[in-house]
Amino acid sequence: MMKTVQVYSEKNPDDNLGDPSSGGNIPEEGHDDRAILTITMTTGLEKEFDLSMKEVNDFINWYDQKDSGTGPSRYEIDKHGNNIGPFESRKDHVIFKNILTFEINEYSTNKSSNQSDKTS
Repeated sequence: MMKTVQVYSEKNPDDNLGDPSSGGNIPEEGHDDRAILTITMTTGLEKEFDLSMKEVNDFINWYDQKDSGTGPSRYEIDKHGNNIGPFESRKDHVIFKNILTFEINEYSTNKSSNQSDKTS
């Protein structure tokens, strides 16, 4: 026998912004500006991450510092609520010497800015 359960909540869906364990949307100030960061490893493996522009800029700063000889050899990227499964959090660690190239594709989640881009 199947039962249907309906859950109602007065909680604002934006309350979980920035809380990776909530499985909600991904955080950061100005969460309208985002990017897909694609890192190609020396093995040919591509790793793709949906990040805020702040997170992308933090990655670029780490990469540039490491390229000039300072900083840690690995960088931790929080996967937030993306495909989190049964885990409380998921983080990917990329090793500097294993990065062949990376690509950044920016986008905006702000619908009004997307619409104005299309009509211009």
